[in-house]
Amino acid sequence: MYLNRTAFFLMGTVLLAGCGAEERTEVTPEGVLGESLQVEAEGLAGERELTALAYCDDVTTWPAASTDFENQVLTLVNQRRAAGATCGGVAKPAVPALTLDTRLRCAARKHSMDMAVNNIFSHTGSNGSTPFQRMNLAGYTYKYAGENIAAGYSTPSAVVTGWMASTGHCNNIMNVNYKHLGVGYYLRSGSTYSHYWTQDFGAQ
Repeated sequence: MYLNRTAFFLMGTVLLAGCGAEERTEVTPEGVLGESLQVEAEGLAGERELTALAYCDDVTTWPAASTDFENQVLTLVNQRRAAGATCGGVAKPAVPALTLDTRLRCAARKHSMDMAVNNIFSHTGSNGSTPFQRMNLAGYTYKYAGENIAAGYSTPSAVVTGWMASTGHCNNIMNVNYKHLGVGYYLRSGSTYSHYWTQDFGAQ
């Protein structure tokens, strides 16, 4: 499907409604996984640094425990990439490690916080934003980009295992085109899932 010459590849199993649009959601014993998203296109250029800084201002200071969880996810993802994997029955070779990009982390944190605070589970933000718009607003201009989301998983190990067991999410994690990763984790007791996770992948 092409939208503004941008190719979106949507994968998942169970179709649920979310944020005014239908998205595929996988339900697992430990939580839920949103459909994986990928795009291959030029990101919107020309975002001013000041605008990006303002956009990220409310997620610059983050709980130490949440930051530790985010860092653990990056480590676990790189371990999986180094080992190679099988995604949906298709063997994937080892690929280079991803590096932390603070702009992608900003976009991921913004979305995890939005899902938790507004009690939604969708790639579409409560303001109607797409993952790729959020990356641009954070100052990241991409050639390749993708997003994985999950909720309900209480540990980095559990959420990475969940993503790796899902074909589309596994493909995102093992995608050789990606060079950077930002992870956002937000904990909000009293929301539907309590634990909210976003991975934003990119390459420039």
